[in-house]
Amino acid sequence: MSRSDLASERKTQIINATIECITRYGYSNFSMQDVARVADVSKGIIHYYFLNKEDLMMTVLDHVSSDIENLLHSGDLNSDPITRLSNVIWMCSSIVQNKREYYRINMDFWTQIDQKEKVRQEVASHYAKFRNSIAIIIQHGITQGVFRKGEALQFASMIIAMIDGIALQWLFDEGVFNYDEIVKNSEEAILSFLVIKK
Repeated sequence: MSRSDLASERKTQIINATIECITRYGYSNFSMQDVARVADVSKGIIHYYFLNKEDLMMTVLDHVSSDIENLLHSGDLNSDPITRLSNVIWMCSSIVQNKREYYRINMDFWTQIDQKEKVRQEVASHYAKFRNSIAIIIQHGITQGVFRKGEALQFASMIIAMIDGIALQWLFDEGVFNYDEIVKNSEEAILSFLVIKK
């Protein structure tokens, strides 16, 4: 294994251990020693790759957000805007169910945006990418005459708000509603609002 491969593998090992620590203890309640223990490396190894806890946390946020973006773009092959938007809604919803640690990490980062400007900027940047990805699909639908005219970014924000709101309620109390059913109803409401009736 080359030195760069080993470095990449070590970083990934540390990032995954940090994700586990955030999920287990919360953003503010774990130490670099906890990460070292979970990753089965020394604290010195962690500090070799990451300047400090904040540097590690920014890398984790970027890793989680990139993973989510890659999942969202994996369904981009279909050119029909209705199908693509529906796929995005279901993909986002499946992330909440199947990669709940990612969503919990995002929630932990939300709690830091008032105290840490860098975190606020990173979270805002990732939301901007998310909004833009959805807005591109919506704008494509508007251009094709499939979706109603309007501000695509605003429509994208509404969709994200619905996804986040449902996810938060479900993560706090999984018994409050049938998750798949509410996602289906939300998808129908979004499409009913956007799709032009012919």
